[in-house]
Amino acid sequence: MKAQTPALTQAALVATAGRRARKVQHKLHEAEAQLHDANQILVKAVPTRDEESIDAALQQNVAAEEKVHEATEELEIVNALLADATESVPAIAPLPPSPGQTGQGVKSLVPFLAQRKAASR
Repeated sequence: MKAQTPALTQAALVATAGRRARKVQHKLHEAEAQLHDANQILVKAVPTRDEESIDAALQQNVAAEEKVHEATEELEIVNALLADATESVPAIAPLPPSPGQTGQGVKSLVPFLAQRKAASR
């Protein structure tokens, strides 16, 4: 008798989590832009008491808040998918310590990502 393969493989779970994470990132970038625009409007509108501009900024804030809320829900799904994927992986022996700095740690990645983000603006 053949062993049955699971309906959802680890690769499928990880791929789905990756797609959802990219959607979340896109939503968060949109929300960030909306909040930035709303703040720029408020900086100009509040001193002059421009109620129409203040209302427009408020609407942008509400839309951004909704995107952040949706992103939060999506991240919960991503976390669940990744938890399921890691549960299906047998435990692996840890890698031996590497001599010197390999550049594989998160610490070395953060400055690179910050530079990349700054260059894209």
